[in-house]
Amino acid sequence: MTPDPDRKPTKAEMRMGGRVATVVLVLLAVFTLAFVWMAG
Repeated sequence: MTPDPDRKPTKAEMRMGGRVATVVLVLLAVFTLAFVWMAG
């Protein structure tokens, strides 16, 4: 059975996506700060 491409994500999926996005943004910020700190 193939998943419906037009279905809306469930609340759990949306929450997980939000967590993943938050972690990615935090890691990007930490990496940028570390890079600037090492360069300075």
